Amino acid sequence: MTLIIQLANLNHTEIDFSLLPPQIVDEAEKFNDERKKQFLVCRSILANLLKQYCHIPTLPAMVIGDNSRPRFLERHLPDFNISHSQDAVAVAISLTGMIGLDIEVARPRKNYMNVAKNFFADDEYQWMLKQDDTLAAFWQLWTLKESALKLYAKGVWQIKSVKVDLNQQMIIAPFGQEFYYQYRQVGDVHLSVNSNQPISKLILLS
Repeated sequence: MTLIIQLANLNHTEIDFSLLPPQIVDEAEKFNDERKKQFLVCRSILANLLKQYCHIPTLPAMVIGDNSRPRFLERHLPDFNISHSQDAVAVAISLTGMIGLDIEVARPRKNYMNVAKNFFADDEYQWMLKQDDTLAAFWQLWTLKESALKLYAKGVWQIKSVKVDLNQQMIIAPFGQEFYYQYRQVGDVHLSVNSNQPISKLILLS
């Protein structure tokens, strides 16, 4: 399967209103300025990806699914997922299967070792300790787990149930049968994507 991901900065991305239906623009008015900008930028990026790769001229109607996960009303349309961290945003579409996406901007995190010890499996924790940059390793594991949760529309409270085996390149969780992942670090952004089908091609735009 092919995944397309656009990584962008909120402050350097123009909103293409010509691709957005009036309902989306109206919905954005409910939010404060910061959330409104994030909402419109992400949907403009999504609309641009659909136009470029799927020849869909305007953003299709959307509904809110399980665990507040947005999806397109028409089930035959591509699956998509959105993530943001500080000023970074990422939007992904899958041309066939389902997709879960998570990004985190690299930053200091107080007590991250304690968080890892409490929320990561022991073998994950031991792997992290062996890395030269334990904080970067923490963010890698965290985004892999979050993207797996988002693939199946699960909440972050279930993060302990997601097991990542980086040596075998496997993810195991009680709520899903299929996990195929990719991880990238782009500048200071850690990006992980999970799919329910093998990822044959990943197009990462930034």
